[in-house]
Amino acid sequence: MRGPSKQTRGWSALLLGGLLSLACGGEAELFEGNSPSREDAEAGLHGPGSQGPYPNWATPTFATDAQVAEDGNQFFVAWSDGRPGRFYAARVSKNGRLLDPDAIPLNPGFRPDAYYHATAFDGRQFLVVWTGDTSIFLTRVNRNGTLDGPPVTLFTPTDHQPAGSPGIACHDRKCLVAWIGFGGTATGAVRGITLNTAKPGFDVQEVFISNQLSAINSYGVAVAWSHDRYLATWTDARFGSQDIFAARIRRTGAVLDPDGFVISAAPGNQNFSAVTATKKGFFVAWSDARNGTPDIYGARVKDGTANVLDPSGIPIATSGTSDITPKVASEGHQVLVTWSALTADTGRVRGARVKLNGDVRDRHGFAISRGAAARQLVSGNVAYANDKYFVVYGRAPVLDEPPYQVIVGTRVKQDDVLDIPAIRISHAPSVEQLAP
Repeated sequence: MRGPSKQTRGWSALLLGGLLSLACGGEAELFEGNSPSREDAEAGLHGPGSQGPYPNWATPTFATDAQVAEDGNQFFVAWSDGRPGRFYAARVSKNGRLLDPDAIPLNPGFRPDAYYHATAFDGRQFLVVWTGDTSIFLTRVNRNGTLDGPPVTLFTPTDHQPAGSPGIACHDRKCLVAWIGFGGTATGAVRGITLNTAKPGFDVQEVFISNQLSAINSYGVAVAWSHDRYLATWTDARFGSQDIFAARIRRTGAVLDPDGFVISAAPGNQNFSAVTATKKGFFVAWSDARNGTPDIYGARVKDGTANVLDPSGIPIATSGTSDITPKVASEGHQVLVTWSALTADTGRVRGARVKLNGDVRDRHGFAISRGAAARQLVSGNVAYANDKYFVVYGRAPVLDEPPYQVIVGTRVKQDDVLDIPAIRISHAPSVEQLAP
C-alpha cells in the first residue's frame, strides 16, 4: 500500500474511519463534501465563549491540517479550509490573543493544485511549503503577518510527483524540506531539497534521502533540526509491515544514512511518526499497533549518531483507546507528546511529558482538549516558546463525517492547560462557540 492516489489526495480531511484504517495499515477514507450553508452551521451547538477577538471571516468550512511554528514571541498557525487551494494562517500572541481574526491568505491566487503543507520559522520569516501536482511551492510571511510577495515555485521534480504531507525544519535561514515521491520512477522514495532563504533564488539543491521505494505517502515525512543536522522520519513498508525509519541529513544536504535506519520495527504496524530536537539529540513518537489497538510509543536518538536508545520503544499511551497522530515538541529538557485518543463516539486530545532519560512523567496522560464537541483531534503539530507549548487541533460537533470543523489552539505549561475554552483560530459558526 502506497497511500491515496494522486487523483484522490486533495484538501480532504481524514475521517474517523480513515484515521483508524491508516493506523491499522489500510487505505485512507477521504472527506469530499461541500461547505455547509450558514443555516446548517447555525443549527449546531452554541455556547458563550470567553476569548477574543474571534475569527470574523464569514464562510463555514472544514478547516483541517493545522500546522504551527513559532518565532520565540508568537505562534503562527497555517491550515486548509477544505477547498482546493484555500490556505490560511493566523498568528497567536504569547499571551493567547488571536492577532489575525480575518486570517492571512497564503495562496491569494488560489492555485487549485495546493494539497498538503508544512510550516517553520527560518530565523527571519515564517515559511509555508506545500505540495502541488508537480511542484513544491513556498509562501513567506513576515512576523507582522504580511506576505513577502506571492507564492513561488521552489522545486519541480523530474522523475516523480511530490505526495503526502511534507516536512520542513530550518536553522539560521537554511532549511530542509522532505516529502514522499509518487509516480514516475520514484513512487515510495523519500526526497527533499535544501534551501537558503537568505540567497537569491534560495540556492535550492535536491536531496535523495531514501531510494528504497517503500515509504508510504499517507503518513508524510516529519523533519527536525538539532545541533548540526536534520533528522527526517517516515513510515516504511520495506519489511512487509509498516515501520518507522529515519535518516540524518547535514545542512549541506549530505545524507548520512542513505535509505535510512530503523527507529521501530516492532510487530504490527507503526505509523504517523513525529520528531523533535532535544538537548541530547532527537525524540521520535509514533502510533503503534503491536498490541492490537493503536498506542503511542516513542524513542530517543542519541545526539550525533544513528543510535536508537530505546529500540523496543517507550510506551507513552496504552490506555485501551485508539491512540493515533502523535505530535511532539521540546523545551530541551523534556518532550511534550500529544495525540488523538479515539473511542466509538468521541475524539479527544491528550498529552504526556517524557524526560530525556526516557521516563514518562504522566503515565496516564492528561486532557488537553476540553468541552462538548465530540470531535477534537490533533491533525497538525505542537510548538514551544516563552515557557509554554502551543497545541492546535480540529474541533467539530460530531466525530464521524462532520459537516464542518474549526481550528482551535491552547497553551500548555507543564501539565496545566491555560486556555479553557481553547483559542478560536479558524471560523465556523456554532462550532467555535461550543461551551467549554
